[in-house]
Amino acid sequence: MESHQQEPKLSDESSVVPVARLGKHRGRVSSYPLAASTPHILVVDDDPMICQQLERLYTHSGYKVTVATFAERAMDLLEHEDIDLIVTDIRLPGLSGVELAKKCVEQWSDVPIIVMTGYADIENAVEVLKLGASDYFVKPFSAAAIQESTRGVLEKSSLFTEIRHLRQQIKESCEFGGMLSRTPEMHKVFEIIRMVAPTDSSVVVEGETGTGKELVASAIHYQSPRQDGPFVTINCGGFPETLLESELFGYERGAFTGADRPRPGKIELCSGGTLFLDEIENMPLSMQAKLLLVLNDQRVQRLGASRWTKVDMRVIAASNVPLKSLVAQEKMRTDFFYRINVIPIRLIPLRQRLNDIPLLVQDFLRHHSVAIQKQITKISSKAMNQLMEYDWPGNVRELQNVLEKAIVLARFKVIEEVELTDQLTEQEVKHVGGRMDLSLPEWIKQQEKHYLTGKLEAACGRIDLTARSCGVDVRTIHRKMKLYGLDKKVFHKDGPRN
Repeated sequence: MESHQQEPKLSDESSVVPVARLGKHRGRVSSYPLAASTPHILVVDDDPMICQQLERLYTHSGYKVTVATFAERAMDLLEHEDIDLIVTDIRLPGLSGVELAKKCVEQWSDVPIIVMTGYADIENAVEVLKLGASDYFVKPFSAAAIQESTRGVLEKSSLFTEIRHLRQQIKESCEFGGMLSRTPEMHKVFEIIRMVAPTDSSVVVEGETGTGKELVASAIHYQSPRQDGPFVTINCGGFPETLLESELFGYERGAFTGADRPRPGKIELCSGGTLFLDEIENMPLSMQAKLLLVLNDQRVQRLGASRWTKVDMRVIAASNVPLKSLVAQEKMRTDFFYRINVIPIRLIPLRQRLNDIPLLVQDFLRHHSVAIQKQITKISSKAMNQLMEYDWPGNVRELQNVLEKAIVLARFKVIEEVELTDQLTEQEVKHVGGRMDLSLPEWIKQQEKHYLTGKLEAACGRIDLTARSCGVDVRTIHRKMKLYGLDKKVFHKDGPRN
C-alpha cells in the first residue's frame, strides 16, 4: 500500500494559535496598519481521507482551508487565490509533489511549503527541502506534529505573509493611475483626478521634488477623453529662455542661426492631447505672456513665421513651490496664474505618508528588472525599520534610488539592509536650524542650501556626482544651485577655475 493511502493518526490536542504578526516595532514603524486576515492553507493530496482529516483539523484550528487533489488544480488556485501556506503530498497523480514544489518556489517564492511523505519517500522530501520547502512530516502523523510544523512555518513567514496581503490591498484599493497610497490625503487627490480628468480645465500640481507630480499629470491625461492624443512634457527649468521659446513654439527655417529646417514646437505637437509644463516656477515672465496668448486663443505662431496654427490642447503644470508665493514675489504674472491655476492639486511629502512605504517597496520590487532577475521579493524587518524611520527629503524618487542600490548590491533573495543618506549631525542641525525667527519654508531652504553645499564640496563641484549622491537628476541640481546662488567653480579642490 502506498504511503499516501495510510490514514494519519489525529488527536484532539489544542488547535494552532493564530499566525504571529510583524512583532514589536520601534518609532514610526508601528504606525502602519497590518492585515489581520485568517491564514489560508492549501492542502494538496489525492487521498480523500487525508484531505478530509486535514481540512477538519485546520478548520478547527482557526484556519481557512482549500483542498486540491492534483498539482495542476493547486497551481490554478495559487494563481487566483491568496494562499499563505501549501501542504502537499510528495506523490500526486500527473505532476508530482516534487515538481509542484519546484514550480511554487519559482513562481510563488513567498508562499511557504510543507510536504507530506511516507518513510520510503524521505529522500524525495529532503530534495524538496533543498529546493526551498520549509518543512516536512512523515506519514502516519499525529495532530500535534501537524500543528507544530504549521505553527512554526507560519510564524517564520509572517512578515512575508503580511507583505503579500499588502500586495493584494494594492490591487484592490491602494493603486490609482500608477500611484500607490492608503492615506486619506492621497485618496482625496485620486478623487480630484477622477473628477477633473473628463474636463479640459487647467490643472496645477504642487509638491516637493520627487512626490510624483508627473504621475498625477499622466493619470489625468490617460483618464480623459484626450487619452488617445499625445502627452507632451517639457521641463521649464531645463532650458535657457531663448531655447525654451523655440522648444515651446517651434521655428521656421532661417528664424535664427542654425535653424536649417522648420520644426514644430511642443505646443503644436500636443494638439489633441495634453501639454505638461514641469517646473513652471522657472518660466520667465516674458514667456508667461506669450504662453498666455496661446492659452487664450488656442493658436500658436512659430518663430520666424507669419501664419498662426490652430491648436487644441489641455495644459497641466507642476511646481515645486506654491504659485501664490511666486505671484507675491512678482515672479509670476497674475493673469497667467489665474489662467492656469483653475484646479490646484497639492501632493504631500513622503514623510507625511510613511504608511505607504511598505506598499511602495513591494511594488518597486515587483517591477524592477534586476529584482525580477535576481528573484528578490522580500525585505527584512531591519531594513523596513530603517525606511520607516527616515525623513525622505527626496521623497518617493529618493526611496526608489535607495531600493535600486539595495537591489543591485543584494547577495541574496532578501534585502537585508539599505543605505540611507547620512543624517545631519547635531552641530550641523544647530548651524542650519538654530534660528527660530524663520518661517518653516525659509528654514527648509536654509537647510537644503547647507545640505547641497556639503554635497558639492564632497564632489569637488562635479554636478553628476552631486546629483548621484543626492538621489536626484542633474537638472534638479542645476536648478537648486541657481536658486541658492551656488557656483560649482568654488568647490574645485584647486580653487575656482575659469
